[in-house]
Amino acid sequence: MRQAFVLLAVVGVMASNTAVAAEMAVKAQVAPTVRDWSGVYAGLNAGYGWAGADWLDTTSSPAATFFDYTPGQGFSNRLSGVFGGAQVGVNFQNGSWVFGVEAMLDASALEGNFTSNTPLGAGDDQFKARVEALAVVSGKIGYAVGNWLAYGKAGYAAAKIHASVNDTTPPATGSGSASQWRSGPAAGLGFEYGVTPALSIGIEYDHLWLDSGSYQLGGSAGTYIWNVGIRDVDLLMARLNYHFGR
Repeated sequence: MRQAFVLLAVVGVMASNTAVAAEMAVKAQVAPTVRDWSGVYAGLNAGYGWAGADWLDTTSSPAATFFDYTPGQGFSNRLSGVFGGAQVGVNFQNGSWVFGVEAMLDASALEGNFTSNTPLGAGDDQFKARVEALAVVSGKIGYAVGNWLAYGKAGYAAAKIHASVNDTTPPATGSGSASQWRSGPAAGLGFEYGVTPALSIGIEYDHLWLDSGSYQLGGSAGTYIWNVGIRDVDLLMARLNYHFGR
């Protein structure tokens, strides 16, 4: 009888251990595996952007010989267009939390045209503002679930801004242009999905706050300085990244 009790106890313990092991196995199968986002990556991006430009005439010398505007007058117009380039970065992962730094450099075709509309002039000055290049360096923090990564980023941006004007209607004609790099803070949000261990695709939105600058647009006709501010630039892009060492 005593041996029977011992045998039953042993069987009970084994059954209990088997049930616990089975439950842990089921939980392990149900629990999603978090993708490893750590390491160095590089990739390509392309998208569409838009911005607003504020123009203010600050200096006209000699007066009233070129432009339909006088100092203190100005206007605003919109810019839009495509852009594309590359990014490189590195991620550090702790559980589901992902931290990183990234640098992005793009060529840009964001531009906007405006024809002067001041009632005091001929209304024939053709103004153009163009974002020719974009550079963004930022820190990132994200959270991974399965093969997905949601992240936010913040950093600093620079953009090459080209401003120009052309007047071909007599009696006052002329043209001029100038380019400057303008800079300011940047922030963004994005989602990324791991297609394979080495490849991921994603979508990202960035906003840049750029400072304004003074542009001498008189050419050989004189000193005609405009303050041009393309302060808010919005960028929506698709991204493809290759993760090294996978």
